Amino acid sequence: MILAAAPMLWACSADEGTDPGTDPKAAVTLYTYAPTEGNPDNDVTVRFVTNNKTSSVKYLLLPSADVKDLNDTQLLSKVESEGKTVENLGGNSYADVTLTDIYGDYTIAAVANGSSLGNKVTFTGLSWELVKEGTFFYNNDIVPAIAGIESIEASLEVCTTDPNLYRMNGVFGNGTSIKMDMLDIYGEDEDGKYRFFRVKQTATPWSYGDYGTVSVRDIGYWQGNEAFVTSGGYESGLYEDGSAFFYLQWNVAAGNLGYNYSFFVPND
Repeated sequence: MILAAAPMLWACSADEGTDPGTDPKAAVTLYTYAPTEGNPDNDVTVRFVTNNKTSSVKYLLLPSADVKDLNDTQLLSKVESEGKTVENLGGNSYADVTLTDIYGDYTIAAVANGSSLGNKVTFTGLSWELVKEGTFFYNNDIVPAIAGIESIEASLEVCTTDPNLYRMNGVFGNGTSIKMDMLDIYGEDEDGKYRFFRVKQTATPWSYGDYGTVSVRDIGYWQGNEAFVTSGGYESGLYEDGSAFFYLQWNVAAGNLGYNYSFFVPND
Protein backbone atom coordinates (compact mmCIF):
# COMPACT_ATOMS: atom_id res chain seq x y z
CA MET A 1 0.00 0.00 0.00
CA ILE A 2 2.88 2.35 0.90
CA LEU A 3 4.69 1.61 -2.39
CA ALA A 4 1.51 2.01 -4.40
CA ALA A 5 0.86 5.44 -2.88
CA ALA A 6 4.41 6.72 -3.42
CA PRO A 7 4.07 7.76 -7.11
CA MET A 8 0.89 9.68 -6.36
CA LEU A 9 2.57 11.55 -3.50
CA TRP A 10 5.55 12.38 -5.74
CA ALA A 11 3.36 13.64 -8.58
CA CYS A 12 1.67 16.15 -6.29
CA SER A 13 4.76 17.23 -4.38
CA ALA A 14 6.06 19.82 -6.88
CA ASP A 15 4.18 23.09 -7.40
CA GLU A 16 4.25 22.61 -11.14
CA GLY A 17 4.13 25.43 -13.65
CA THR A 18 0.84 25.98 -15.42
CA ASP A 19 -0.40 27.69 -18.57
CA PRO A 20 1.36 26.65 -20.69
CA GLY A 21 2.33 23.09 -19.77
CA THR A 22 3.17 21.59 -16.40
CA ASP A 23 6.88 22.41 -16.30
CA PRO A 24 8.03 23.07 -12.71
CA LYS A 25 10.50 25.62 -14.13
CA ALA A 26 9.85 29.02 -15.64
CA ALA A 27 8.52 28.83 -19.19
CA VAL A 28 7.49 31.22 -21.95
CA THR A 29 5.67 30.30 -25.16
CA LEU A 30 5.59 32.55 -28.22
CA TYR A 31 2.84 33.03 -30.81
CA THR A 32 2.69 35.37 -33.80
CA TYR A 33 -0.24 37.34 -35.23
CA ALA A 34 -0.82 39.91 -37.94
CA PRO A 35 -0.92 43.35 -36.29
CA THR A 36 -4.27 45.11 -36.01
CA GLU A 37 -2.61 48.32 -37.22
CA GLY A 38 0.44 49.11 -39.31
CA ASN A 39 1.92 47.14 -42.20
CA PRO A 40 1.36 43.36 -42.07
CA ASP A 41 4.00 42.85 -44.78
CA ASN A 42 6.76 44.03 -42.44
CA ASP A 43 5.24 44.13 -38.93
CA VAL A 44 4.37 41.23 -36.65
CA THR A 45 2.73 41.00 -33.23
CA VAL A 46 4.35 38.48 -30.88
CA ARG A 47 2.41 37.17 -27.87
CA PHE A 48 4.50 35.99 -24.91
CA VAL A 49 2.62 33.56 -22.64
CA THR A 50 4.15 32.59 -19.28
CA ASN A 51 3.56 29.92 -16.67
CA ASN A 52 3.23 30.63 -12.94
CA LYS A 53 6.95 30.17 -12.32
CA THR A 54 7.97 33.07 -14.55
CA SER A 55 8.86 36.48 -13.18
CA SER A 56 10.64 38.04 -16.18
CA VAL A 57 11.05 37.53 -19.94
CA LYS A 58 13.57 38.91 -22.43
CA TYR A 59 13.28 38.60 -26.21
CA LEU A 60 15.51 39.20 -29.21
CA LEU A 61 14.88 39.58 -32.95
CA LEU A 62 17.65 37.94 -35.00
CA PRO A 63 18.26 37.13 -38.67
CA SER A 64 17.27 33.48 -39.10
CA ALA A 65 20.62 32.77 -40.80
CA ASP A 66 22.43 33.81 -37.59
CA VAL A 67 20.22 31.62 -35.40
CA LYS A 68 21.18 28.52 -37.41
CA ASP A 69 24.78 28.94 -36.24
CA LEU A 70 23.83 28.96 -32.52
CA ASN A 71 23.00 26.06 -30.23
CA ASP A 72 20.37 26.52 -27.53
CA THR A 73 22.89 27.47 -24.85
CA GLN A 74 24.46 30.12 -27.08
CA LEU A 75 21.08 31.46 -28.13
CA LEU A 76 19.90 31.67 -24.52
CA SER A 77 23.03 33.60 -23.58
CA LYS A 78 22.64 35.99 -26.51
CA VAL A 79 18.98 36.71 -25.75
CA GLU A 80 19.73 37.29 -22.07
CA SER A 81 22.65 39.64 -22.76
CA GLU A 82 21.28 41.54 -25.76
CA GLY A 83 17.50 41.15 -25.52
CA LYS A 84 14.76 43.53 -24.42
CA THR A 85 12.53 42.96 -21.40
CA VAL A 86 8.84 42.33 -22.06
CA GLU A 87 7.16 45.01 -19.99
CA ASN A 88 4.20 44.31 -17.70
CA LEU A 89 4.59 40.55 -17.90
CA GLY A 90 4.64 38.33 -14.83
CA GLY A 91 3.64 34.81 -13.96
CA ASN A 92 0.70 33.04 -15.53
CA SER A 93 -0.05 35.89 -17.94
CA TYR A 94 0.65 37.20 -21.40
CA ALA A 95 1.78 40.36 -23.19
CA ASP A 96 1.83 41.42 -26.84
CA VAL A 97 4.73 43.20 -28.53
CA THR A 98 4.55 44.48 -32.12
CA LEU A 99 7.85 44.43 -34.02
CA THR A 100 8.01 46.73 -37.05
CA ASP A 101 9.98 47.34 -40.25
CA ILE A 102 11.23 43.76 -40.68
CA TYR A 103 12.67 42.86 -44.08
CA GLY A 104 13.81 39.32 -44.80
CA ASP A 105 13.79 36.11 -42.71
CA TYR A 106 13.95 36.70 -38.95
CA THR A 107 13.56 34.64 -35.79
CA ILE A 108 12.21 35.81 -32.43
CA ALA A 109 13.53 34.01 -29.35
CA ALA A 110 12.75 34.58 -25.67
CA VAL A 111 14.14 33.54 -22.29
CA ALA A 112 12.19 33.22 -19.03
CA ASN A 113 13.87 34.11 -15.72
CA GLY A 114 17.24 34.24 -17.47
CA SER A 115 17.41 30.45 -17.57
CA SER A 116 14.68 28.90 -19.76
CA LEU A 117 14.69 29.27 -23.54
CA GLY A 118 11.23 29.31 -25.03
CA ASN A 119 10.13 28.17 -28.47
CA LYS A 120 11.34 30.16 -31.47
CA VAL A 121 8.98 31.80 -33.97
CA THR A 122 9.83 33.16 -37.40
CA PHE A 123 8.61 35.99 -39.60
CA THR A 124 9.54 36.95 -43.16
CA GLY A 125 9.25 40.64 -43.94
CA LEU A 126 8.42 41.20 -47.60
CA SER A 127 10.20 43.52 -50.02
CA TRP A 128 8.67 44.62 -53.30
CA GLU A 129 9.94 45.69 -56.72
CA LEU A 130 8.00 47.97 -59.04
CA VAL A 131 6.71 46.38 -62.24
CA LYS A 132 4.28 49.00 -63.60
CA GLU A 133 2.61 52.18 -62.45
CA GLY A 134 -0.90 52.85 -63.64
CA THR A 135 -4.56 53.28 -62.74
CA PHE A 136 -6.94 50.86 -61.01
CA PHE A 137 -10.56 51.12 -62.19
CA TYR A 138 -13.15 49.77 -59.75
CA ASN A 139 -15.83 49.36 -62.45
CA ASN A 140 -18.73 48.98 -60.03
CA ASP A 141 -21.28 51.04 -58.12
CA ILE A 142 -19.98 50.06 -54.69
CA VAL A 143 -16.80 52.13 -54.39
CA PRO A 144 -18.26 55.36 -55.80
CA ALA A 145 -21.10 55.01 -53.29
CA ILE A 146 -18.91 54.42 -50.24
CA ALA A 147 -15.69 56.24 -51.18
CA GLY A 148 -16.73 58.74 -53.83
CA ILE A 149 -14.14 57.61 -56.41
CA GLU A 150 -14.23 55.49 -59.56
CA SER A 151 -10.46 54.92 -60.01
CA ILE A 152 -7.15 55.47 -58.24
CA GLU A 153 -3.45 55.60 -59.08
CA ALA A 154 -1.79 52.31 -58.12
CA SER A 155 1.27 50.21 -58.93
CA LEU A 156 1.85 46.58 -59.79
CA GLU A 157 4.74 45.14 -57.72
CA VAL A 158 6.39 41.73 -57.40
CA CYS A 159 7.80 40.26 -54.19
CA THR A 160 11.60 40.09 -54.32
CA THR A 161 11.68 36.80 -52.40
CA ASP A 162 8.68 35.11 -54.06
CA PRO A 163 8.22 35.48 -57.84
CA ASN A 164 4.74 33.97 -57.54
CA LEU A 165 3.48 36.79 -55.32
CA TYR A 166 2.42 40.16 -56.72
CA ARG A 167 0.50 43.00 -55.21
CA MET A 168 -1.53 45.98 -56.39
CA ASN A 169 -0.12 48.71 -54.16
CA GLY A 170 -2.23 51.74 -53.21
CA VAL A 171 -5.38 50.11 -54.53
CA PHE A 172 -7.55 51.59 -51.75
CA GLY A 173 -5.27 54.55 -50.94
CA ASN A 174 -1.87 55.00 -49.32
CA GLY A 175 -0.69 52.01 -47.29
CA THR A 176 -3.21 49.58 -48.81
CA SER A 177 -2.79 46.73 -51.27
CA ILE A 178 -4.30 43.59 -52.76
CA LYS A 179 -1.99 40.56 -52.90
CA MET A 180 -2.12 38.40 -56.02
CA ASP A 181 -1.17 34.73 -55.51
CA MET A 182 -0.16 33.55 -58.98
CA LEU A 183 -1.29 30.15 -60.26
CA ASP A 184 0.50 27.87 -62.71
CA ILE A 185 -2.47 28.23 -65.06
CA TYR A 186 -2.56 30.42 -68.17
CA GLY A 187 -5.15 31.69 -70.57
CA GLU A 188 -5.27 33.76 -73.73
CA ASP A 189 -7.76 36.14 -75.33
CA GLU A 190 -7.74 38.96 -77.87
CA ASP A 191 -5.62 41.08 -75.50
CA GLY A 192 -2.88 38.46 -75.17
CA LYS A 193 -1.66 35.75 -72.82
CA TYR A 194 -2.43 36.06 -69.10
CA ARG A 195 -1.76 34.17 -65.89
CA PHE A 196 -4.50 33.35 -63.40
CA PHE A 197 -4.20 34.49 -59.78
CA ARG A 198 -6.09 34.33 -56.48
CA VAL A 199 -7.14 37.15 -54.14
CA LYS A 200 -7.67 36.27 -50.48
CA GLN A 201 -10.12 38.14 -48.27
CA THR A 202 -8.66 41.64 -47.90
CA ALA A 203 -10.06 44.48 -45.80
CA THR A 204 -10.44 47.94 -47.30
CA PRO A 205 -10.26 51.16 -45.25
CA TRP A 206 -13.94 51.80 -46.02
CA SER A 207 -17.16 51.04 -44.17
CA TYR A 208 -20.68 50.47 -45.46
CA GLY A 209 -23.31 52.17 -43.32
CA ASP A 210 -23.74 50.36 -40.02
CA TYR A 211 -22.45 47.08 -41.49
CA GLY A 212 -18.80 47.77 -40.76
CA THR A 213 -15.66 47.17 -42.79
CA VAL A 214 -15.89 46.41 -46.49
CA SER A 215 -13.62 43.62 -47.76
CA VAL A 216 -12.87 42.01 -51.13
CA ARG A 217 -11.95 38.50 -52.27
CA ASP A 218 -12.15 36.38 -55.39
CA ILE A 219 -15.27 34.35 -56.13
CA GLY A 220 -13.47 31.10 -55.32
CA TYR A 221 -12.87 32.15 -51.71
CA TRP A 222 -16.43 33.40 -51.43
CA GLN A 223 -17.89 30.14 -52.72
CA GLY A 224 -15.24 27.87 -51.19
CA ASN A 225 -14.49 26.42 -54.63
CA GLU A 226 -11.25 27.12 -56.53
CA ALA A 227 -12.87 26.08 -59.83
CA PHE A 228 -14.63 29.44 -59.94
CA VAL A 229 -11.34 31.31 -60.42
CA THR A 230 -10.19 29.36 -63.48
CA SER A 231 -13.41 29.02 -65.46
CA GLY A 232 -16.96 30.27 -65.81
CA GLY A 233 -16.21 33.96 -66.28
CA TYR A 234 -15.09 34.70 -62.71
CA GLU A 235 -11.33 34.61 -63.36
CA SER A 236 -8.65 37.12 -62.40
CA GLY A 237 -5.60 37.40 -64.66
CA LEU A 238 -2.32 39.24 -65.19
CA TYR A 239 -1.22 39.97 -68.77
CA GLU A 240 2.40 39.94 -69.90
CA ASP A 241 2.32 43.73 -70.39
CA GLY A 242 1.38 44.28 -66.71
CA SER A 243 -2.30 44.99 -67.19
CA ALA A 244 -4.67 42.91 -65.10
CA PHE A 245 -8.33 42.10 -64.50
CA PHE A 246 -9.74 41.30 -61.06
CA TYR A 247 -13.07 39.57 -60.52
CA LEU A 248 -13.79 40.59 -56.92
CA GLN A 249 -16.66 40.05 -54.52
CA TRP A 250 -17.23 42.99 -52.18
CA ASN A 251 -18.59 42.04 -48.80
CA VAL A 252 -19.24 42.93 -45.17
CA ALA A 253 -19.66 40.62 -42.19
CA ALA A 254 -23.40 40.49 -42.84
CA GLY A 255 -23.02 39.31 -46.43
CA ASN A 256 -22.53 40.14 -50.09
CA LEU A 257 -22.41 43.69 -51.51
CA GLY A 258 -21.88 42.71 -55.13
CA TYR A 259 -19.29 41.40 -57.55
CA ASN A 260 -17.84 42.46 -60.88
CA TYR A 261 -14.59 43.04 -62.76
CA SER A 262 -12.08 45.72 -61.82
CA PHE A 263 -9.09 46.55 -64.02
CA PHE A 264 -5.51 47.77 -63.76
CA VAL A 265 -4.19 49.70 -66.75
CA PRO A 266 -0.45 50.53 -66.83
CA ASN A 267 0.67 54.03 -67.79
CA ASP A 268 2.73 52.65 -70.69
